[in-house]
Amino acid sequence: MSGLVDQLFVGFTNPVILFGHFTYFLLIVSMLMRRMVWLRSFAVASGVAKIVYRAFFVFDPVSVLWETVFVLVNIGQLLLIWYYERHHRFTDEHRHFVDSMPPSVERRALKRLLAFATVREVPADEVLVREGEVVKDLLYVAGGVARIESAGRIIAVCGPGDYLGEMSFLSGEPATATVVASRPMRVLAFDQQRLHVAVASDAAIHRAMEAGMNRNLVGKLVRANTTRVAPLSA
Repeated sequence: MSGLVDQLFVGFTNPVILFGHFTYFLLIVSMLMRRMVWLRSFAVASGVAKIVYRAFFVFDPVSVLWETVFVLVNIGQLLLIWYYERHHRFTDEHRHFVDSMPPSVERRALKRLLAFATVREVPADEVLVREGEVVKDLLYVAGGVARIESAGRIIAVCGPGDYLGEMSFLSGEPATATVVASRPMRVLAFDQQRLHVAVASDAAIHRAMEAGMNRNLVGKLVRANTTRVAPLSA
């Protein structure tokens, strides 16, 4: 037992060994990053630190070779991210949609997904979805507010970041409620038929849509629960 304690003491007091621990710390930090740019950047920092450690302190040429490959691969991925950031610009509506997605969703998948979207300006009081009718487009609200009506009464309100017609998109059934613009709106309209084909044929698009709609569903449930609790706590 005392031998183990002595080894731990040396491991956490010897500057050379501590530097080796630091390289693993950087790698762990990279895994905690939610944005891919930061994940790759910390991975590069970890790789460079390991190259220095294994080249000058431990002298392990084979490990230096593999760490160099690791660093170059991550630098290459960072350059690809920079390229897409620079050359794939988004409109305000597209940017709103991208920002609503979890950071883990691939930017290139979002670019392919947005190729199926059309930006629409919607005047106040226009009916976007009618109860009992087939829904042609899945709508994403980039601006404005819509009210959800059923049996002549308002049952919910949707705003920026919400999807409209998502239940019909998922089930293939006619709309279960009517959606009316309460004020002028900007929406992204995704043709359901084309989007279904894209989701079925492109795994990255499938993951992007699933992640975005799940995140929005959680937000809607939180708002619904807050609305129910508010009168009780008043």
